Amino acid sequence: MAGRAAGSFGTGERARKITHEPQFIDAPEHPLVVEFFNYLEGKRGDREMPDRADISPAELTRFLPNMIIAEAVNGGEDFRTRLFGTALVELLGEERTGKLLSEFAEENTIPTDPKEVQTRWLYITRKAFFGRKPIFLRVPFAASNRLYLVGHAISVPITAGGTEPAQTIGAMFITRADTQPD
Repeated sequence: MAGRAAGSFGTGERARKITHEPQFIDAPEHPLVVEFFNYLEGKRGDREMPDRADISPAELTRFLPNMIIAEAVNGGEDFRTRLFGTALVELLGEERTGKLLSEFAEENTIPTDPKEVQTRWLYITRKAFFGRKPIFLRVPFAASNRLYLVGHAISVPITAGGTEPAQTIGAMFITRADTQPD
């Protein structure tokens, strides 16, 4: 990729897979995203969404470093991060637990565009929250100019003792762009 401008990946299949924009996909591709989704589906049962009380951290220990839990603020205008896993902190260069999504990337140790990061996280979280269903995506690391990395992510709305979404729970697992599934 040396010598190519950011976002300029030629044509054909490789260009389709690697872009600056998150790519929403119909079903999870990464095996850990599949496993995480299956766990949440089991907790959902016959309800529209899983409930926070049914989700056990002890059952999710292998996913915790890659997880994010975000609680809606002002009906989903913003979200406060209740959990931001250690693998995500290391990868993204910032502890984001306790922060609003609209505050992300303001203290990054990795050079990045805070507005782009904030807009992306808010868009993805709102899409799951207001859509009331899980979303799956591939996310290129465009904001930090690390397009050689791709996040395989899931975001799922969850209730908190009622029938309306109150939080989202998600996870992201990283692969190199050149090892993407066909």
